[in-house]
Amino acid sequence: MTAIAFEFAAGAAFPRSAAPAHAPRVLWIDSDAAAVEPGADMLRRHGFEVSRAESAAEAQPMLDAAGADLVILETALPDADGLTLCRRLSEAETAPVLVVAKAADTLDRVAGLEFGADDVMPKPTHPLELLARVRALLRRAARQTRGKAEGAPQTWRFDAELGYVTAPSGRTVRLSPADAALLRALVARPGEVLRREALVTLLHGEGGTAGGRSIDARVARLRRTLATCDGAGEMIKTLRGGGYLFQAQVMAPSGLAAA
Repeated sequence: MTAIAFEFAAGAAFPRSAAPAHAPRVLWIDSDAAAVEPGADMLRRHGFEVSRAESAAEAQPMLDAAGADLVILETALPDADGLTLCRRLSEAETAPVLVVAKAADTLDRVAGLEFGADDVMPKPTHPLELLARVRALLRRAARQTRGKAEGAPQTWRFDAELGYVTAPSGRTVRLSPADAALLRALVARPGEVLRREALVTLLHGEGGTAGGRSIDARVARLRRTLATCDGAGEMIKTLRGGGYLFQAQVMAPSGLAAA
């Protein structure tokens, strides 16, 4: 199932970023196919193109031919020292490097970072955490490529299927199903004043019996949760008279119907 995802940014007075020319390409260098597959499947379901190389020797021609937007690198390779390869990739500055290691204790993490890794994760890791880390690294790389132009918009991503909101910094929070439904109703109508009654109908259908005060409580809870995600809760504005407005520039997949 393809995830329904929105991206939104504070304010509404800036142009929309151009869409990428291709699906993000991830090269995963690891000889352990069974360990790779859950994370690779998660990435593919969220629009990534994932290739795997079992060794450094196999990876090199793949990098030369097609390149990669991000490299995931196991430190234990059959034909090379993974940390040495990490340093070489980092010095080439062609793509962020995410190191995974079975024994990613403090010293291992420090070693990975010292050898140029952009992030280090233990192995095995939860596919959802992997997805969040990969997205964060690619956002950071995109910001560096564009340059840190003053006033550039900060963008959050909302995965409405899984209920995750990821901030520009990579910080991620998971919403309850009820809070995710409320946020989807808001982001689908940016800049539109939504009265309590309208939100009741959107969330519960015609004839919904939830009271306005219950909507207030749900909005307050959602705002508190989003406040921990780099202050995203500030985009939900409370209007005098019992209405709410989502003040943000929202980008959604083409053809996506409003909630």
